[in-house]
Amino acid sequence: MFLFLTLFIVLSGCEIREEYNFKEDGSGVYQMSFDLTEFMGMNEGTDSTAVEQKVDTVINFAAFLDEKKDSIAQLDPKEQEELELLRPLEFEMKVNDSTQQMLMNLRYSFSNIDELEKFAKAVEQADIKPLKEFTGSESEDEMITLVDSTQQDQPDVFSMAESFDTYFGKDKFSRTITEEARLRAEKQKDTALTADDPFADIIKFKQVFRFPYRVKAVDNEKAKILSDFKGVELEANMYDLNNNPDFFNIEVLFEE
Repeated sequence: MFLFLTLFIVLSGCEIREEYNFKEDGSGVYQMSFDLTEFMGMNEGTDSTAVEQKVDTVINFAAFLDEKKDSIAQLDPKEQEELELLRPLEFEMKVNDSTQQMLMNLRYSFSNIDELEKFAKAVEQADIKPLKEFTGSESEDEMITLVDSTQQDQPDVFSMAESFDTYFGKDKFSRTITEEARLRAEKQKDTALTADDPFADIIKFKQVFRFPYRVKAVDNEKAKILSDFKGVELEANMYDLNNNPDFFNIEVLFEE
């Protein structure tokens, strides 16, 4: 999501993981993580003169907006509103050349399902350009690069939150792809991609849903119930998603 598409093309065995942690009141935390360690290994030894890189940072958008509130208050009201949409976001990055580690994790706290479904739209609409007027630290520069990259052409995984109709209650949890997203997927389908294509596994997608209730039944045969019976997970590769837009559709019934 936060890398240019050209990076995804050269990745080998990259897993994009989405995780949803729900509380009883319907609030929760959404996370999207990337483990690009294999990509780091592919570049090992390619440039002996390069300076070893080590990054371990957490970017908290709420803290940044509070710190710069006086400057942001001088902006156009529409720009202020768009920047405020970034408040729930946190971004964590760990890069260590010596251990060949490269991990990225996005966290978004939501109060209800409606906020969750608006997540992608919120980031897409937020104009990050005004932030450039207020930067001064390395972490803030990283934040600009982070959000600027979301303005580029981006993988469809970024809009997954708004591509599904989602329900969560005491009785069940369900997600169904919207008709608009289905039509978009059908239009973008790669008819040349086959199950045994080596590029089919170049990116794997995993979705994990954790609930405050025990799972009684799941209607998607591809889903696995977690060991504590309070969650389910689904995993797909590029071929699965390309040929079956309904792959991530799921209904989970909870014990009474």
